[in-house]
Amino acid sequence: MASFITANETLTAAFNGSISRSMPTIIGRKLDESAGVNAGRVLSPSGTDNLECQEPTTAALVKSALGFSVFTPLEEDADLTDGAPHYADNQMVSIMTDGSMWVDCEGTVVAGNPVFVRITSDGGSNTELGKVRGDSDVVSGGIVITPDASFTAALTTVGLTLSDGTNTQTFQFSTDSSPTTAEVAAGLVAAIDASTLFAATGTVDINVTSTTGIVEVVALDERLTLTVAARAIRLPGAYFSTSRTGAGLVEINFKRDGGI
Repeated sequence: MASFITANETLTAAFNGSISRSMPTIIGRKLDESAGVNAGRVLSPSGTDNLECQEPTTAALVKSALGFSVFTPLEEDADLTDGAPHYADNQMVSIMTDGSMWVDCEGTVVAGNPVFVRITSDGGSNTELGKVRGDSDVVSGGIVITPDASFTAALTTVGLTLSDGTNTQTFQFSTDSSPTTAEVAAGLVAAIDASTLFAATGTVDINVTSTTGIVEVVALDERLTLTVAARAIRLPGAYFSTSRTGAGLVEINFKRDGGI
């Protein structure tokens, strides 16, 4: 008798927060968010001994993220309304720390590319922290880096390292014996703007954009301050498994202890 099921058959149903491939790793944490949180969102450690979880609000929280909240039937928002709290405050959340999942994304993404996580509202339609997107969502004019207002000692070189999501470049400026803020800013603007990957403007502050829409600060001299950061941060160990055009469901793969 012929079989109607083959060993290679896979499930094609997809919804926000649903595990998409077998053998995920799931942990539980108590939610520390008064407004609750939706399924399919990145959650980071919080509370005493990091035994609770919260939406990421800083780059550091994204870098230490636990994983993605899992859809569980009969929770607060069982109909998966986007933006509504699937998990309520103080409820135990199921979190995927290793595996693949369907999640809402904010726009167009490409399979194989890194995943970025919202930490700051864009003031428009993208307001939900912990939601994923395909770039770092820099503000108009780019991220802003500000040299120290005064220097207590003469500098020799000052620099920073940036990534556009694929390539990493280091930029340095050599100063004279009595550098000013304007001199440092102008020197670094010229160095960055000479790159084919990044553009820079500014006379006191350094405004940086990139051709990919991704501007990551990999390293920053202690005499420079990131005064306006990107609104979405790369999630270590995560990449998009599928591509899509426009906002909607996309599959991500995440491994907390390593990856992209």
